[in-house]
Amino acid sequence: MATAEQVQELVAAVQSLNLEVRNLNQEVQNLKVENTVLRQLVANREPNSSNLPPMPLSLGKFDGTSKHLKEFIEASNVHFAFRPTTFSTDLSKVGFVISNMTGNALAWANPLVMTYDPVLRDWGALLARFKQTFVRPEIKFMACEELLEVHQGQMDLLSYITRFKRLATEAS
Repeated sequence: MATAEQVQELVAAVQSLNLEVRNLNQEVQNLKVENTVLRQLVANREPNSSNLPPMPLSLGKFDGTSKHLKEFIEASNVHFAFRPTTFSTDLSKVGFVISNMTGNALAWANPLVMTYDPVLRDWGALLARFKQTFVRPEIKFMACEELLEVHQGQMDLLSYITRFKRLATEAS
């Protein structure tokens, strides 16, 4: 038979074990909540654009042909928008655009690079000079004339608006 002292020791040990089990159960609950939160964070995580290397433009390199200038600039801007950390500086944008040039366009850009022209550090300034060089005046003139004569006619409204915006951009 157990003595009163032994019974008290057993009761104290059981109480201590019960307390430890309650603490462990609470910790398990906390870990379950933390695990759920972490799983949601991982599931909702978007790819980090800084880990994405610049990709070549889908329309290929710009060769200096005026009719492809607008698409080239738009594709470049879309590329910049989807990789904001990669293209966080004007210099990175300019470098990317020049690396996607060939032919006459690259021949135009080479002297800028060789002389470390300050325009290389200013995307807006390079873009203005770029347009000045590669937009043919007759395209602008034709767009202005066509803009004056545009009317909806049989076109649906969306097509009309799209055509109007395109001509207005070319005319400006």
